[in-house]
Amino acid sequence: MDNRRVICFGSRSETVAFRQMGTVAFCSIFHNLRNMYESRLVMANEIVRQMNIQNVLQHAMELFAENGIENTSMEMIARASDLTLRSIQNYFHTRNDLYVSLLKRNYALELEEMKDFFGSKEYQSKTGAEQVISIISASLNEAIEHADTVFCTVQMQHILSRTANEKNPAQLTGNWLYLMDRLKGAFDAGITDGSISQAMENELIDVHTIMLALIGIHEQVAYALTNTTLHKLFTPEETVKKYVRQIEALMNSQNGNG
Repeated sequence: MDNRRVICFGSRSETVAFRQMGTVAFCSIFHNLRNMYESRLVMANEIVRQMNIQNVLQHAMELFAENGIENTSMEMIARASDLTLRSIQNYFHTRNDLYVSLLKRNYALELEEMKDFFGSKEYQSKTGAEQVISIISASLNEAIEHADTVFCTVQMQHILSRTANEKNPAQLTGNWLYLMDRLKGAFDAGITDGSISQAMENELIDVHTIMLALIGIHEQVAYALTNTTLHKLFTPEETVKKYVRQIEALMNSQNGNG
């Protein structure tokens, strides 16, 4: 028997042991690679899913603005999104699910713009009364600039209000509560810096009266701009300017500046 061979390759049991260790190591590596592949596949699928959802929401909003919510079918949205109807229904089981997702998306985009507005040096440098006027002006001008989106948003809110979910009231209130809080801050600042009198807040206008009027005017401005007859009748752009000037005049008269 060649002892050198035994020294190099060992006994039969050792050889089997080495082979078993190699098999275990290979299986472990294969298992880890498979898990990595599956994880990356799941991530890739989720990325595609989110991209498809955003694509659907974008085209749905465009079609709603162009044709009206009631005249836009899920089939039309699927064609515009280059997806099958089944795919759309996998993402949104009902039209209400689509409305909820659209509203949340619109609210998020709007909130980002609001935070930029309220965090700007220009806004922060204003008196309380000037901040109130700025809030009213910015809100109503937004209805003018994005009338189609605002009108569709209001329609979706009204549809969802029929099956309102108390656990998620933000679907219906949107960012109005956030805006109301900023308006209250402006009033408080005005009382402190003297640009708003306590008497005016107590007897003429306060946060609640302005917010109620603002919500109503905001919706009606958008509606009038999407309706040819009402647009010609009311000329919302000029109406908004006059309303803002009325608030300015009221603020100034209470402080002896008018």
